[in-house]
Amino acid sequence: MKEMIEICDALLNLRDQPCALATVIHVEGSAYRRPGARMLLTADGQTRGMISGGCLEHDIFDCARRVLRAGCPRTVRYDSTSADDIIFGTGLGCNGIIEVFVEPITDRFRVSFISAMEDCQETRQTGGLATVVSGDNPFPGRHSFLIQERWTGDMELNRLLQGRPVEKEPFLFSEAGSNVRVFVQPLLPPVQLVIFGGWLDVVPLIRFGRETGFQVVVVDSRRRQSSRDAFREAHSVLLCSPGEALQQIQFDARTVAVLMNHNFECDQEALAALAHVSLPFVGMLGPRRRQQSLLEALRNDGVVMTDEFERALHGPVGLDIGAKTPEEIALSIMAEILSVLNERNAKPIRERSAPLHVSPPLLAYA
Repeated sequence: MKEMIEICDALLNLRDQPCALATVIHVEGSAYRRPGARMLLTADGQTRGMISGGCLEHDIFDCARRVLRAGCPRTVRYDSTSADDIIFGTGLGCNGIIEVFVEPITDRFRVSFISAMEDCQETRQTGGLATVVSGDNPFPGRHSFLIQERWTGDMELNRLLQGRPVEKEPFLFSEAGSNVRVFVQPLLPPVQLVIFGGWLDVVPLIRFGRETGFQVVVVDSRRRQSSRDAFREAHSVLLCSPGEALQQIQFDARTVAVLMNHNFECDQEALAALAHVSLPFVGMLGPRRRQQSLLEALRNDGVVMTDEFERALHGPVGLDIGAKTPEEIALSIMAEILSVLNERNAKPIRERSAPLHVSPPLLAYA
């Protein structure tokens, strides 16, 4: 989602400057980026986002120039499954096939895209972007946007999308008996990272969170005014109790929390508040016996904790990478959060027997 937000911000700043959008719409085999990766390109060489590790960008830039001159979208296909490709082709050596849809940005798309992205971030509701990538009716380059559970845009494309759920991952589909292919990408609200704490070891976690594209909120229950300056890189800093914070933060399935108060009573207060919301991840610093003492204290106070809530607790928080410094600890925490959200076991990739990316069916038919 970070990439999409950066592209949205760029479109706001570029205004009427001609630009093209490249989107990975299909991958077979191995590739650095997966379907849904996007890159914005301008005629003078500015870019936002990436569609590969640098292997395809130069060729895509040339393609974008041609698309801007012609005013028509096109799909380009890169095949690195042949060993000869390393010498004579793009030099990927990835043993994969990548399809990239390149289209000129129109004023209508610019306005609709920015509106859909802003709505997704403000309401924290899942949206969607559907693009016709091949076919006769509707034509390639037509779009529809899912905003607050309603598709708006090209009328014929809206008809194809009616009743079709937006998946968690981008997908390609075609209507039976039609040569029309449509690429659908969910627009998900950014993951919200709520940090309960007020000491300087919070700063590296804020930075890692922002770099990953998370929306970072810091809650300092001790209400120190200095926290606003110390944690200025966070999206917001709340100087209030955890209970008051729950009234100001929209907690949902894409919200995670980490307790870094270094104070038993403050962590107890935060846990008592969080027991009333459903979160996929609640991390706590400190040894396991401290966590057990916190839970016991909450039970003695009559706080009801569901099995789901206790399963979401991760303490001591972080992966076992031998972290010692605040920066290393923050890295280990972020790694565990991502492994939980992505439903991975956090083992070394070389020990994984299954494909790294579980590919969806090549094409889904209505």
